Amino acid sequence: MVILLVLAVVSGVWWSNTRHLDFLTPPSAAKLQAIRIKVESSLPREDQTDDAISVPAVVKAPEPPPVVEEPQIDLGDLTTPPTLQSYGELSPQGAAHLIELAAGLEKNGEFQRALLAWERVIDLSPADATQAATAISAIKRLRPTLPEWNPKPEAKIQITLHAGMGKKQAATLTPILEGVARDLEAASSGIVKVTATVAAGKTSTSAKGPTPVALWLAGPDKKSPSTEVLSFTVAVPEALRGDILKTVFQLIRSHLARATKYTPPAALAEGENPQGALNFRITRLCWSEFAAALNLPPIKAK
Repeated sequence: MVILLVLAVVSGVWWSNTRHLDFLTPPSAAKLQAIRIKVESSLPREDQTDDAISVPAVVKAPEPPPVVEEPQIDLGDLTTPPTLQSYGELSPQGAAHLIELAAGLEKNGEFQRALLAWERVIDLSPADATQAATAISAIKRLRPTLPEWNPKPEAKIQITLHAGMGKKQAATLTPILEGVARDLEAASSGIVKVTATVAAGKTSTSAKGPTPVALWLAGPDKKSPSTEVLSFTVAVPEALRGDILKTVFQLIRSHLARATKYTPPAALAEGENPQGALNFRITRLCWSEFAAALNLPPIKAK
């Protein structure tokens, strides 16, 4: 009985709601189009990210580039006192390596060691013109800020600056030569003690024109080794000091090239200050080796 009542209710509701519908006639094209538009509008669009059924894309922040640390150059043992020969053993590695080492030592506050490394660039490594200029610029910057290498007068190496000229001009030459001797001591950073000696010869009464001057460097004794002898002429007394400094630079440069394995400094450029060249282009090690060579004992004849 209950089943019949349920069927009757369902049938009644269905008939009441569908009796006016036509299930046999297919829908028109316009109606199909309207249904299609309605269905499509209810679907999520591919380019729409903010509708109810879309999941917002998660934007991942770009990863920062990896930090590449520059390799740190080995500064060596910083606990032992440096010597004039310091970093000479590294010269086979080239000027570029020594420049990197010198810059690293400067950055670390090791200025005396840095100066030694810069000096090795110009006296023991085959540096090109650019590398040498970089090293000389650094030497000019550091040398005036540091104390003399050798502050002990008794430890200075004795050499003699000799000059020969006419007796009449010797009185003018002597004080200038003594002043140059003090300049050379300063240029060597206290390593060398220089004594000035003027040998006055006879003045020819018939001689006219500029006065000739002969110059050479030697050890402290008469039998000590010496450099070659170079001569120049003095047109005006005001040029004498500059001419002496130029000639001394040439004498030291020639000796280093001829008698040692050190890289000799380049010749003076036109108009270059010879005092600056003596201060910054001849290293303290080269000053020491140059003076020591003039103090070698004489070779005994067999």
